[in-house]
Amino acid sequence: MNSTPIQYIWFDDAATSAMGEAFDRACKSLRNFGSACTVREIIAKRIIDAAKSGERDPARLHAQALIPFGIEDMSMLVINVGRNPVHSAHALVAHAA
Repeated sequence: MNSTPIQYIWFDDAATSAMGEAFDRACKSLRNFGSACTVREIIAKRIIDAAKSGERDPARLHAQALIPFGIEDMSMLVINVGRNPVHSAHALVAHAA
């Protein structure tokens, strides 16, 4: 994505709404990652860059915001810190045999 100073960019109401929704969702998804200020800045930059490229779908903007954090599959968004790893049912059955 190309970097253009934000003062030379404007977004219509629909874009601004989609960007706000995506920002809120991404911040909520990553609330346990690092410094809140740094995370929010990265999220905002990614959403703005995607919107500058014409993206207006909040779900896709949200997904774009999470890529720098190694999250590319939203269905797998599970943060497991300091707890026992989650085992699949298959692994439990195979282990019991």
